[in-house]
Amino acid sequence: MIDLLLIHGTVITMDQNRRILQDGAIAINQGRILAVDSTEKLKLKYEAVKVIDCSHQCILPGLIDVHGHGGHSMFKTIAMENIDFWMPIMTNTYKHFVTDDFWYYEGKLSSLERLKAGVTTGVSVLGSMPRSDEPIFAINHAKAYAEVGIREVVCTGPCNPPWPHSFSRWIDGKRVVKEVSYEEVLKGAEAVIEALNHANEDRTRAFITPFVIVTSVDPSNPTSPDRLYGLNDHDLYQAKKIREIARKYNTRIHSDAFGGMIHLAIQDKENALLGPDVHLQHCRGISFDEARILAETGTNVSASPGFGQVHARTPITELLEMGATVAISTDGTSPSTSFDMFQAMRKTQFVHQAALRDYYYLPPGKLLEMITKDAAKCIGWDDEIGSLEIGKKADVITVNLHQPHLTPEFMHVHRLVFQAVANDVEHVIVDGKLIMEGRNVRTVHESTVLNEANEEAFSTIKRAGLEKYMQPTKYFWGHARAYVDEKRYDEREGAASMRKGE
Repeated sequence: MIDLLLIHGTVITMDQNRRILQDGAIAINQGRILAVDSTEKLKLKYEAVKVIDCSHQCILPGLIDVHGHGGHSMFKTIAMENIDFWMPIMTNTYKHFVTDDFWYYEGKLSSLERLKAGVTTGVSVLGSMPRSDEPIFAINHAKAYAEVGIREVVCTGPCNPPWPHSFSRWIDGKRVVKEVSYEEVLKGAEAVIEALNHANEDRTRAFITPFVIVTSVDPSNPTSPDRLYGLNDHDLYQAKKIREIARKYNTRIHSDAFGGMIHLAIQDKENALLGPDVHLQHCRGISFDEARILAETGTNVSASPGFGQVHARTPITELLEMGATVAISTDGTSPSTSFDMFQAMRKTQFVHQAALRDYYYLPPGKLLEMITKDAAKCIGWDDEIGSLEIGKKADVITVNLHQPHLTPEFMHVHRLVFQAVANDVEHVIVDGKLIMEGRNVRTVHESTVLNEANEEAFSTIKRAGLEKYMQPTKYFWGHARAYVDEKRYDEREGAASMRKGE
């Protein structure tokens, strides 16, 4: 008697031959895939404790979101009217106004959203810039993901200079501000990796994550060649320490990168944060020679289809042509995106077809690879997840096609890429465990999670004084362009506050 048998579905295996089985079935036992074949054959071969009829459903590997943020689910759409100041507003909030419990409640909310969107593995960078001065934040976040039941890669590490930084922790309702050195932040990140990497029966992993791979240039946009002055002492020191931590704990490196950083990073002959064990998000505005460096070093790349792609594109198609592994990520969920990987596929295709003025780039099959098989490779987990093959971990989702927008039931991959949305995911299985059945979550009480998240979000908003960034401007209705016409964020006060922790 095996644990679980899925029958009568259209199985999109994402295996080496990209087999698609009509009236297919999957046998699952002890957390792994036992067989993938026709329903007729597997029904004859196996008896199962539970059998799920997947008629009118696609069965495919669990989706993998290789870059999102812990914390952002609590602040969706806040400061959208002040988008130029979104980063300092949010960074100050994360550094000074969130409680230890915030990370647990946010983890519950974000993992629940990802679960209901069919994401079975999600990468979470804690905060807008990583925060690792206290390991309890990451530990609480991972605890929440473990309770919901999906896989999480927790990413934490140092933010950018100057050092020391002031961080606040809320103890018994009181704010305690502390000056934290760079070495203390590294120790905090090490404590997180030691506690969480391969924890929770290996459903939790932890990567060392500096905010960016080169700190001496613009951290959020490409830097022009005439502003690239070479690596400074901190760049070299950071790369050395990150490499030491990755080696010590046998873990991987994740970070952001933009145009100019790759050119500088490769100049560090001993510790460059490039290579097969590195996964870089964004890579917008990189030059052709930087793309070639990424491909030649085997550095993995992920990109999200945000507005920034209009200004400076991630050269996804060029990287693919050169043999690099590229995955699509959501960068969810603030200020204005979600964890919906189906939307992320469509937006990615649209952005790059429009930029290249070529309708034929990024066909549907490639897009689906980029959130399953390629995504698994991007985070170094392709030996266990990302496809439906015998012996792999049983991370499986089904998508309900028996709905007007997904009927008729042919050209299934096209249907998923062009018409499906997150809410079409019907069943979710992680490690062989059925954790969502018929869109009913079996691991946590959904309404309780949402109520607790609402309460924590409103408390944090009040504590951080974010209410003013939630108000629409007078141009919100009936105008073609928005203006603010008031100074909601003072850059000098914000910078001083961040330095002093006030």
